[in-house]
Amino acid sequence: MNELNLGKLKINQLGYIYKDIRKQAKILEENLGLPKFAFLENKPTKYNYRGKETTVQTTIGFSRSLNVQVELIQLISGNCIFKEFIDAGKEGLHHFGIFVDDVDAIVEEYVMRGYSVVHEGITAGVQKVAYIDTYDDFGVYIEFQQTRTKRIRK
Repeated sequence: MNELNLGKLKINQLGYIYKDIRKQAKILEENLGLPKFAFLENKPTKYNYRGKETTVQTTIGFSRSLNVQVELIQLISGNCIFKEFIDAGKEGLHHFGIFVDDVDAIVEEYVMRGYSVVHEGITAGVQKVAYIDTYDDFGVYIEFQQTRTKRIRK
């Protein structure tokens, strides 16, 4: 078995969860100088959440800080890890996003080491995502993302 080495992976995204992302985006733009956020209203999308199918809808805001994407997520509806976070009274940094060529292969490595996939699916028909529960060890989830130019079919 190969050694897992998170240090060899580039963090491409900082993912934050807030109850009101437009309010938070304004704070980040005005107080911290982040470029203006672009917002995307996601359609309800099916995911696998802790082994069960769920439908989730979010609004997402995107900006950049140097070479790292800053993602703000606001849950509209659905049972998922974003709801867990908000229900626990938390807002703020939730996950590190890492863009990879093969989500399945890297997820398999983490599962072999005892980590679990807590949320996974296809976002907007083009991006495969899998959130690994590294929370106890790392303080955040790791989201592996694989984007394709063609729509991904289940």
